[in-house]
Amino acid sequence: MEAAVSLPLLVILVFGSIEIANAIFLKQSLNMAAYEAAKVITGPGDNNTLAATRCAEVLSVRKVTSHAMTISPAVTAATARGTQITVTVTASSSNLSYGPVRFMAGRTIRSAVTMVRL
Repeated sequence: MEAAVSLPLLVILVFGSIEIANAIFLKQSLNMAAYEAAKVITGPGDNNTLAATRCAEVLSVRKVTSHAMTISPAVTAATARGTQITVTVTASSSNLSYGPVRFMAGRTIRSAVTMVRL
């Protein structure tokens, strides 16, 4: 009787913990990707392609399959030094969602990094 009552709660607790840990891992992965892209885009020149490539590299290593990256304001070779550039990376939480319990299903996780153009 005790097992019948407590087992479902323990299963939900274990799989819920795994789901939350995966969401934290995804958030940290997005932080890393946004930082790396911002580091590239703030260098001299027009580095939009390099920033997108670096973001994709970081996320592919961390097994994040789909993401979106935006850079604000748009950076060109003529963008003035000292301009604050914000790189935002978003991904669906279903990227790293496993198991029968999906508390984070349908949610989008976002990370933004702001750096000054060199």
